[in-house]
This record gives sequence, C-alpha cells and structure tokens, in this order.
Amino acid sequence: MSVTLGISALFLQPGKVGGAEFMLKNLVDGLNAIRQPSDRLQIFSNTRWPICGSQAGVDWINGWGTGNRFILEWKALRRAAGALDAMLFTNYFTPPARPAKQPRLVTVIHDLQYLHFPQNFTRQKRLWLRCAHELTLRRADRVVVISNFVRQDLLSHYGARWESKVQVIPNPISFDRFDNQATEPEATLGVPAFDLRQQRYILSVAAHYPHKNLATLIRAFDQLRRRQGFDDVRLVLAGQLSKRLIGTVPGVDLAGLIEELGIEDAVTITGHISDAALGQLYRHAAVFAFPSLFEGFGMPAVEALGFGIPVVTTKCGALPETTLGLAHYLDDPLDASQWASALAIRLAQPGSYRLSPQERASIRDRYRPDRIGRAYYQALVGP
Repeated sequence: MSVTLGISALFLQPGKVGGAEFMLKNLVDGLNAIRQPSDRLQIFSNTRWPICGSQAGVDWINGWGTGNRFILEWKALRRAAGALDAMLFTNYFTPPARPAKQPRLVTVIHDLQYLHFPQNFTRQKRLWLRCAHELTLRRADRVVVISNFVRQDLLSHYGARWESKVQVIPNPISFDRFDNQATEPEATLGVPAFDLRQQRYILSVAAHYPHKNLATLIRAFDQLRRRQGFDDVRLVLAGQLSKRLIGTVPGVDLAGLIEELGIEDAVTITGHISDAALGQLYRHAAVFAFPSLFEGFGMPAVEALGFGIPVVTTKCGALPETTLGLAHYLDDPLDASQWASALAIRLAQPGSYRLSPQERASIRDRYRPDRIGRAYYQALVGP
C-alpha cells in the first residue's frame, strides 16, 4: 500500500538554525532511500534549499509566504491534510488545529535546553517553548526524541503519563554529504587559508550558541600554545557565527577574546561553510574538541568519530550516550587547564588515540540515514 508523507521544512533558514538543518537533510535522504516507489514525500518549505534534489516521488510545496513559521505550519496542515497519510514536524511544534480528515502527526522535540540554561533564552521564548512542548505532547500521535537523555528529561519535566507516546529515534548522520565536490581545490571550498595536510590543528564544529562553551576552548588553546612543543598548533572553529543565528541571545565575543589573548594568527573562524569544505577539515584534523555544556545529541562529535578523529568532549547531556563511549570525556567542562592537558596528550601521541576501523564502522552504521529513515517511516505509518 502506498502512502503520502508530509514533512514540514518551514522552520528552515539555511545556515541559521544549527544542527536541525542537517538532521532534516539527512532524514529526507534516509526516507527517500527506504520508501516504496509508489510512496510520495511532500516537503513544505519556503526555500529552494536542495534537500534531496529533484528525485521522483518528492514534491516541493512552496509559496507559503512570509511571517510566523508556526502559523505557516498550521496553514500547511489544514490545506494538505486531506491528501496526507501522515505529517512530520521536525522542530518541536505541532499545530493545534485537527482537520476533519486527520493525518497521523509525528513531531520531533530535540531538547529541553531552555529549562537547564534559561539565561540563553528570553522569558518570552521560554514561555513559548513550554507551551509548544505541552501542545505537542497532547496533539501529536507520536513524539520523537533524539536520545534517551532527552526522553528521560522530557518525561521528568512534563510527566510520565506521556511515556507511551514518546519514542527515541537518534539523528541520522550522512557521511556521503562530506564527499560532495571533495576533489575540488581547497581554496574553492572556502576552507581556511593554510595547508590542511601539513599543519597540526584542533577542530571544533559548532554554531556559536552560548552553550557551546567555545570561550573555554579558546582559553585552553591559549594555554596549550604556551607549552613546549605546541606553538605550531592551530585552532579551527567551524560553524555559523552567533550574529547570524536565529533564536539565540548574545554570548561571549569570541573574536574579542581571541584578540585579547593575542592568538589571532593561530585561530581560524570559518563561519558557515560547505559540506565538502567541512569534510576536508574533518579528514585532516589532529584532534576534535567539543566543549558543549548541553546537548540533546551532539552531531559534530559523532561525525568526528566517524572519521576516526580522537574526540575530547564533555559528559553533558546526551554526549556519552550518542558517542557510544568512544570519546574522552572531561569531568569539568569549564576548566581550561583540563582541556589543555587532554588536547596536549592526544596531539603528542596522535596514532594512539585514533579510532580503529571497527569503531569507525560502528558509529557510521549506528546512524545510517536509511536505518534512521526506516524508524521514522514506521513511526509515521503507525500503528
């Protein structure tokens, strides 16, 4: 039996919404890989962002206009409900209206960061998130969370009565996306202006949200550079700048901190870069550092492990769970000295800490888009 599945991408503003953008892209690729030839995917969007190109059986439903994306999602559901068997909302909001012909509704809640780090959100945004989460728990037929950590957090704060409705499906991770145009000269990919193959560098990939704790990493890097034998190491911070992100409050001025420490010549901040450029950075990094204070999943740390890079990260949120215990986890994520020491050890003995082929394969297999797409397909079609 063929089905028609709707997917809302109306929250999407490419390069401005953090990891949710790549989760959506990877998920659509996964669903497209496992669906029946007679099934159809309808993607509701206001941008021609090429999630899956022009593949047969995939319809782009555009032209929803400007304005509040939550109202646009409500309109999309009301207009398309009669043609859909199920509708997936990938960013925490479920429209309150239930059309006469109700498709099955599945909504993803990524985390409850607003409760743990309220200072990163305005009071209005905190109130809205609580209302939206509670609405989703009531209205959605299935609520997907991206880790067991998020599931436990959600049920702890909103009530165990929702236990049967909440399902863990991890984020899909596509390593194929890093191969796009990988043979092009590095200069055309927007990677930093230094020789990736010759210079040792520490890589961190994160949109510059306050909870990513990049200031601690910068201070640790300054300490590392002062140690004997590490004055040639570079730090590369890849990810969208805070001023271009949506839904965030200002954090530490990272550029100002780098200038204050006098390490401008040793730090590269790339901003938002292409998948191919990011793939180049992953392939040649000596160490990957992910100092985040809160994660519902932590895709970059998992991606780095899939490339075999030694990963130094924290015990915060879902990170020990999603990285399958294959990283090095610091006890105090705010202690720059701990970071400097852990990074120095791995830089001094690079071969001793790289993942084995079997460990790399276990990470890649666990989060394959087709495997995750199949889990979403089952959630969408029921029961």
